[in-house]
Amino acid sequence: MPSSRLVSYNILEGLRPLGAQAEERRTLDRARAGDAQKVVSALGPDILALNEALFCRAYEGRELNYAEIFDFPHQVAALYDRAWGNAILSRYPIIASREYRIYNRGGLAAQIQTPMGVVTVASYHPHPDRLPSNKANDLCELVAGVTGPLLLCGDFNCINPSDRVDPDELRAGFAGFSPAPAQDAQRFIDSGRLVFQRLTELGLHDAIPLSGRRYSVPTDLINTDKRSAMRIDHIVANQEVRIVAGEVVQTAATNRASDHHPVMVDFAL
Repeated sequence: MPSSRLVSYNILEGLRPLGAQAEERRTLDRARAGDAQKVVSALGPDILALNEALFCRAYEGRELNYAEIFDFPHQVAALYDRAWGNAILSRYPIIASREYRIYNRGGLAAQIQTPMGVVTVASYHPHPDRLPSNKANDLCELVAGVTGPLLLCGDFNCINPSDRVDPDELRAGFAGFSPAPAQDAQRFIDSGRLVFQRLTELGLHDAIPLSGRRYSVPTDLINTDKRSAMRIDHIVANQEVRIVAGEVVQTAATNRASDHHPVMVDFAL
């Protein structure tokens, strides 16, 4: 049976130079961009959903064509907070798309004509400080009314309760970068409980097989202390999608390109 591949990837501030001045952040970090291109090329996705796709549409005279950067023929993209945005790239025709907006964030959904039939791919990246109940509401509202095969993905900033992280270890890891480690770590845990409860009620399930459920943050680019390691990048699917394979991908290149490792699934309809 034929299958297609979806990769969801948070590319950390649009592959900009880290620590640069505001005007310099308009340019690509060539080393990070090159590593991200290697990651995507090696995975060979048919559909690529990008979070933190800065300047994916024109803002203040600057625009980046992520379809061109990653060599895809089709793209939909939308900004949500000045230059911040989401992009969905595809090797198949995109027949329709729509945005979901709140005051400071946005989600994106695309109907894609695959050789197997039409599938909806939706992507969202809630702010890490957003209340757990609001994260759950956002994700549910993004896909409200969708019929047919559905894949919902992105940096959800929450932990699937089935991952069973050690809260004490997580708090210890957060202490290295957070002024409120206990509160911040608990928010990721509480968010996951509510998000996955609500998604389950909608008939959506974690699409990553148990064998592929590695941590997606942090990569070595940002933090080599893995006590804060957690899987917050997710792909969930409804019952009209059959998952063939899936994993959080960890390689030397993913450790250099972003603060997140990408997550992928091979799926059939």
